[in-house]
Amino acid sequence: MDLNKLLEEIKERIDIVDFISEYIDLKKTGQNYRAPCPFHSERTPSFFVSPSKKIFHCFGCGKGGDIVTFLMEYESIDFQEALSILAKRAGVEFNYSPKKSTASKEKIYEIYKWANIFYQKNLNKSERAKNYLSNRGINNETIKLFQIGFAKADKDGLYNFLKSKNFDESLIKLSGLVNRDFDFFRDRIIIPIHDITGRVIGFGGRLLGSDGELPKYINSPDTVIFKKGENLFGLWLAKKHIKEKGYVTVVEGYIDVILCHQYGFKNTVAPLGTAVTEEQLRRLKRLTNKLLFIFDGDEAGIGAAQRSLLPAFKIGFIVKIVLLSKKDDPASVLQREGEKALKKHISQAMSPVEFFIKINKSKSLTEKVHSFLNVLAILKDSIYRDELLKELCEKTEISEVTLREQLKQIVSNMKIQKEKGDLKRDEFLKEDEILLRISIFYPEKMQYIFRHLDIEQLNNNLIKKIFHKLRQIYEEKSFVLDKFFNMLDENEKSVVSKLIMKSEIDEASIDQNINDCIKRIVVRSIDKKIKEAANSGDEKNLYELINQKKMLIKEL
Repeated sequence: MDLNKLLEEIKERIDIVDFISEYIDLKKTGQNYRAPCPFHSERTPSFFVSPSKKIFHCFGCGKGGDIVTFLMEYESIDFQEALSILAKRAGVEFNYSPKKSTASKEKIYEIYKWANIFYQKNLNKSERAKNYLSNRGINNETIKLFQIGFAKADKDGLYNFLKSKNFDESLIKLSGLVNRDFDFFRDRIIIPIHDITGRVIGFGGRLLGSDGELPKYINSPDTVIFKKGENLFGLWLAKKHIKEKGYVTVVEGYIDVILCHQYGFKNTVAPLGTAVTEEQLRRLKRLTNKLLFIFDGDEAGIGAAQRSLLPAFKIGFIVKIVLLSKKDDPASVLQREGEKALKKHISQAMSPVEFFIKINKSKSLTEKVHSFLNVLAILKDSIYRDELLKELCEKTEISEVTLREQLKQIVSNMKIQKEKGDLKRDEFLKEDEILLRISIFYPEKMQYIFRHLDIEQLNNNLIKKIFHKLRQIYEEKSFVLDKFFNMLDENEKSVVSKLIMKSEIDEASIDQNINDCIKRIVVRSIDKKIKEAANSGDEKNLYELINQKKMLIKEL
């Protein structure tokens, strides 16, 4: 199979802007589109997508490439798997032969797909399970939307079902759904957990009986396709609505999310049985920078809210918090009083300052302020931090100057490190970059460049590799940008995408630029030889090299 032709066909059929827009919120800016980078935290958007060139590039962290690269980076999958997903979406035939480890991963996805079907069929046959859902206020349409199922009390119902589908015993065990031939979930309502593309990757199980010894909720264990601390329940359904509303609502439980969606609060998600993690928040940050927490008003809910505020500030969210009454959660409010009641609670959402003052009633004012300033010190958004500091000043009547001095001291003591870029590589010099850009934008200049340029004199190994590949395609007399791009590895794509996304070159000065760059590269090479000659004591060669350098500098 010709991979170049396959890639060209995929890129023709799938618009890169439409595809990436499913993951992050792109805004049009001139001929390109822009957004905060999904691969690192940033305040100012530096991630660009070019529909005409069919590439993306982030000028913050350096990641760049085509639609395949984006999917590989975002979903943490290999080239073959990304190609397979895109080919299927584009309706292009592609015979995918995954590696052994990837093949096992694909089989686990398949096991979870069939397990989901099995649990849904069980629900249809169980009046007891359906009555439980009905009593919780969940209607049939919502049951279908969330693909809710039921695990019977049988010890090996799922195991036997999966065996009947010819799944290998070792893979069934690897899925985590069966342990020593015993089903992991028994006598529980089953709520499937999906990844952002809609594939089932895990399950949550709510105990249907009243056995006080067993936990009310359990999640399927972590596997090759599922990590509790990385995924969010409901995100696959909520992502579109989060972008539309401009903020995300985070609640505590599965039923909270399910009923929120049923009552029209479709931008709602939940962590998976634990406090919200930085990785989960990073996933949300790709869609919005505004976050509303809704927590139960009991001690556990207040504790969860306090723990969640720190990572939310660290990732860069603007936060509001709703604390319900002690015995309430969003599901109970909706079921008892309907959507207007929850809307009223949301309209009274507290700022982080109000929240800290309200929940720390037993602490002195000084303790409350110190506690909040320690959280505020994590916040990198200086405008939002300033806004919260002024609010703290108003609500506590403490001098703003005093608060600022105290915050400054805390920040200094904590020694907050600046974030480093994800992609680390040697810097390459301007003349190397200019020559490569001219070669790509004006292929007719390649003949002159390759006649006068010694590629080995280039400063950076990555640029050397790209130029060698460019020379190969030039010698074949078949330069097409897409074809050239497909020859590059992921690091090379990042470099080239950056050069392509830069502003166009001034045509009037191209020839002058080429000559100047080649001479500067030669001067660099001579400098290296001068150093070697000086170290070795070769005076004759040293003077010859110095004269060569003087002549070239004079020409420049």
